[in-house]
Amino acid sequence: MLENIEYLKNNDGKNISDSLFKKFRDLIVMGKLPAGMALPNENVMSELLGVGRSSLREAYTALALSGFIVRSKSGTYINKSEDTINTAPFNMIVESSKPADILEFRFMLEAENASYAAKRATKEDIEKITESYNNMIECKNDIEKFSYYDVEFHMNVAKAAHNDLLYNVMQAAYGTIRRDVKQAGLNAYSKKWGFMDVVIKVHGDLLKAIKDRDYATAYTVMKEHISYVNATVTYTE
Repeated sequence: MLENIEYLKNNDGKNISDSLFKKFRDLIVMGKLPAGMALPNENVMSELLGVGRSSLREAYTALALSGFIVRSKSGTYINKSEDTINTAPFNMIVESSKPADILEFRFMLEAENASYAAKRATKEDIEKITESYNNMIECKNDIEKFSYYDVEFHMNVAKAAHNDLLYNVMQAAYGTIRRDVKQAGLNAYSKKWGFMDVVIKVHGDLLKAIKDRDYATAYTVMKEHISYVNATVTYTE
């Protein structure tokens, strides 16, 4: 536990309880705070971290409600990983996952979304996807807006698949996906790879496949797109 104290103490100063919650959560997910481990009581921990007991108590309460820890009269303990997965909200699990794992998750999920969208998209669905695509082109030199419309495009494709479960999974992952898309754009844009032009082209190819009801091509294009982002952005120094 002591080797993680400095990491836990490094908060942004804005919302201490929220910062502590996220840092504890990340340490638990990464296995650095193993299942069954007893955490120091609030008095000891607040002194170690240099924070108020109220802030620590709020963080502990949020961790318990999310299933990351168990609180009892005998003490506060790290929950078993299987219980954490069953209890924690899905968006928290996604948020604390590694970028490479999130891309692999998208690789599997979004190819199916694209295929179903090509089979099921209505005229209104296609109009929304097209609008997002045109906004991407217009905002290609503004990373903030580009990332917004990029993710909006993907969400509209998921909506056009007309599978509520698939769409709800995408919704739960939305914030993390947008964060990673924006970071990918910043990384690529700074290296002048022409990354935005490639991304715009592949989204155009995907839109065409959906319009043409070509579900096989839509599936392939989406997989190739996620693979390109994976190889070009995540693992390139």
